[in-house]
Amino acid sequence: MPRSMCSRCQRPKTQCYCAALQEETACMDIIILQHPRESRHPLNTARIVALGIDNCEIWVGEDFSGHGQLQKTLAEKDCYLLFPGAHARASQDILRAAMPEVLIILDGTWRKAKKIYCRNPPLQQLPGIELTDLAISDYRIRKASGAGALSTVEATVTLLRQASRDSKAHQQLLDTFSLMIDRQINAMGQEVFKKNYPQENG
Repeated sequence: MPRSMCSRCQRPKTQCYCAALQEETACMDIIILQHPRESRHPLNTARIVALGIDNCEIWVGEDFSGHGQLQKTLAEKDCYLLFPGAHARASQDILRAAMPEVLIILDGTWRKAKKIYCRNPPLQQLPGIELTDLAISDYRIRKASGAGALSTVEATVTLLRQASRDSKAHQQLLDTFSLMIDRQINAMGQEVFKKNYPQENG
């Protein structure tokens, strides 16, 4: 029998995290460009950001050249791209001088995010932001692409805290993320968790 799912967070109802989230307004608008395959991942963390921040939108795709809303935003707003491209500058340096109106985030594995970046030349023209002073990721049940890699929710909160100069801003997003991970580990069982993620918990 199929599991009963929450229509909002798209998690099984036994693992629903909606009660942990209340909408907040971030210090800048956020647009998450999500790779289609990532949108189907049951533990994708962009959904936590979108449910917890009222001025955040997720647009799914790989080629956004025909996406009218995005093109209009790029033309009319002061947009920055959170992506470590060739011309990206350290987040602390950029935020000392400017506050983006819109922060654009690419959501997917490193390979999928890079594919979105390469297929959309207007994104390559945006001022790029590379995060600095990174914490260790709490994504204990997903293999990171490299040292310093953060989930989308962790990267978003890190940038917003730097921008707002509030080290506690949007803590509920990280708490919800941790709750989701803990419940998933409990569902799989400690033995399975330790077998499949030995480096992360050993």
